[in-house]
Amino acid sequence: LEEAETELKASACLNAVTSDSATPKGAGLNGTGGAAKEDESCKSRQVLLIDFEDSFVHTLANYLRQTGATVTTVRHSNAARALDAMKHVDLAVLSPGPGCPSDFNVSHHIKRLVDRKIPIFGVCLGLQSLVEHFGGKLAQLEYPMHGKPSKVEVDAKCSHLGSIFQGLPTTFRVARYHSLYAKALPDCLVATALCPVGQPNDLNSGSGPVVMAIQHKTLPIAAVQFHPESILTSPDHGVQMLRNAFLLTGA
Repeated sequence: LEEAETELKASACLNAVTSDSATPKGAGLNGTGGAAKEDESCKSRQVLLIDFEDSFVHTLANYLRQTGATVTTVRHSNAARALDAMKHVDLAVLSPGPGCPSDFNVSHHIKRLVDRKIPIFGVCLGLQSLVEHFGGKLAQLEYPMHGKPSKVEVDAKCSHLGSIFQGLPTTFRVARYHSLYAKALPDCLVATALCPVGQPNDLNSGSGPVVMAIQHKTLPIAAVQFHPESILTSPDHGVQMLRNAFLLTGA
């Protein structure tokens, strides 16, 4: 699985580098290495994907394009200029990344997005950044979970219409690549999915259930700790979650 994951990330990167204006929007690879099929559900939607130096970013961009959206990917250092240059942004996506949120001053980007009333969806580091920005606390897992599949359980109350888990089962397998986790959530955020304790390959049971997804109570903001774009997460589930993220925009 690790070899397949590496091939997937490399394929998405090469596709991004070698594509040109003649390449149809959304062309590329799906999570199984086959041709990506773009749907029409989010056509005309504009996505700003902020890259925090993560090897998954091109795969994540490809998954977003499979929803039919137009994706602009920028490094975090250029995000402010890109945001100012874009006439309209339907959804901002905070990518995964190494280290911790303060390494990239992610809170600064979140504030700008919130001030402009732009919906936000975070992945991995993106979730951690949102938790910290709104006053929650992060902690380090005793044993890092990198390249580990885990089962997540979605809160039944959070699989309703308008949730990022709409149309998905309440239990499914996801890919985890993280050392930090949300130890305490602020009052404005609610946990929408958890990773239960006692799973194979996870020696962190002393930490209790780990928050795997969050949603803001009043703002159009949601995030997942796992990687929906990983080969260890069902490709159908991953793309559906990203498609559901546009529900934050009121689409």
